[in-house]
Amino acid sequence: METIQLRHTNDMHSHFGPWPKIKRFLLRKAPANTTVFRFDIGDAIDRLHPLTDATLGKANVAIMNEAKYDAVTIGNNEGLVMPHQDLNHLYDQADFSVLLANMVDGKTKTLPAWAKPYQIFESQAGTKIAVLGMTAPYQETYQTLDWYPEDPEEMLDHYLPEMQQKADITVLLSHLGLPVDQDLAKKYPIDVILGAHTHHVLPNGELDNGTWLAAAGRYGDYVGEVTLEVDDQHQVQEVSVVAHKTAELPAEPGDAEITEDIAQEGIEMESTEMVTTYPAEISPDQQTDDCLKALQDFYQIPVAVCSSGLFLMNLPAGPKSRYDFLKDMPHTIQPMLLTIKGRDLKAWLAEYDQKAEKLRTERIKGSGFRGSVFGEMKMTGLAKDEFNQYTYMGRDIVDDEDYQVATLDHYRWLDFFSMLDEAPAKIALDVFLREMMADYYQKQEEGAVTITV
Repeated sequence: METIQLRHTNDMHSHFGPWPKIKRFLLRKAPANTTVFRFDIGDAIDRLHPLTDATLGKANVAIMNEAKYDAVTIGNNEGLVMPHQDLNHLYDQADFSVLLANMVDGKTKTLPAWAKPYQIFESQAGTKIAVLGMTAPYQETYQTLDWYPEDPEEMLDHYLPEMQQKADITVLLSHLGLPVDQDLAKKYPIDVILGAHTHHVLPNGELDNGTWLAAAGRYGDYVGEVTLEVDDQHQVQEVSVVAHKTAELPAEPGDAEITEDIAQEGIEMESTEMVTTYPAEISPDQQTDDCLKALQDFYQIPVAVCSSGLFLMNLPAGPKSRYDFLKDMPHTIQPMLLTIKGRDLKAWLAEYDQKAEKLRTERIKGSGFRGSVFGEMKMTGLAKDEFNQYTYMGRDIVDDEDYQVATLDHYRWLDFFSMLDEAPAKIALDVFLREMMADYYQKQEEGAVTITV
């Protein structure tokens, strides 16, 4: 008999506070006759952290190297928060494999050069473990960045028989979410699915149709461990799954200093990079108005919409650093040019009017948002006439006509406005809100802002 341990993390989102404890857990000495493999299941990075933002995730990869991961897969925070070319170089210095079966690079029409669909690892006693990685296939957004996700089931149909022929145990690194994992477990003979994406915790795992599911929550609150007892014929005889609470792991002197140093390094890098200057302090209310102008300028159309809750603090007078904009607008939210039928535009505005009072103080999270409340929706080019009906540039909105609105992708992903789900949209996935705003203020200082009306 031998023991194989799969130690795993997921959805860390650049929360480095628990990292010293997690690193020690991942590296702790294994018992005799035990082989340890270490995996991360995606969303290790998040550009709300200054060091991640400053290095486009490469600092995260360097930190992960210290924990001797064997393999990782990507989450949407690796795949969707940086330009195509930067993702192509995220793992240049990685000491671990990147497993990603369901993504095609639009430029090469093949799997990314930095990834492979699966890898076979071998234990000390010769047991072979085939590990495959997949990520959530956001079709619309990934294609904007010239990545083309593929259906997870089609990939399992293709790769799983091959993996089963070559290995004794099959493992899926799944950044697909718990409902998908549960569905796959019912359809495919996978031994272990290490899950992520939906931030779920399975304290002692979940056995579904012979497949063990495991997951370790989010933000490093947990670290996972799957223990497999394997006989001399390399067959699994017993499985135990535990999601360990990181808060209950032993601390050591210096842990706080390690995490503070990580944060301070990023702050120093971003604080020394000045991106614009502006003579006066800019309040959140003024930023909301400026956001409308920045959207008009970015897309060169006269109609724009944004909400006040996006702006968290005053921007200081004088020179403004990259870190100032990160603190004020930490969101992974991007400009979006929406093309919408008149009837849907009227329905959107009517729904907002109905919910406006509630939305001013409505606490929200997710969809790239890193603030607290939605706030008030501001508009330019859209107004009410004397009959209390919305107009578009002073004209009646006609049901069957198409209208363009410069806005933010945030509103497309929220549950508040369902009519936006299917409207054609072009999202500038290589530009964050804070980058668009910094560029607008710089152009304003230079007198280079032009808005088509």
